[in-house]
Amino acid sequence: MVTETLSIKVSKAEKNLLRQCARRNRSSASELLRDALRNVLQSPQASQASLLARHGHLLERLDRGPGDLSTNKARLSGYGK
Repeated sequence: MVTETLSIKVSKAEKNLLRQCARRNRSSASELLRDALRNVLQSPQASQASLLARHGHLLERLDRGPGDLSTNKARLSGYGK
């Protein structure tokens, strides 16, 4: 199997949890992450839901930032002229 390197950013707490879980399972952190990724990608829900729908719970808050700008008539005035 040819492998490639994938870099991800995690918090210190997540890294510690990953290491603890790997120790409990007597595997490396990389092996644990590969297995978890494989399980997620092979699940029936993986092909049916958007990335946001599947992982939205990981985001702090979705209500930050502007709303749907297409419904603001002031922003649409003069558009397309």
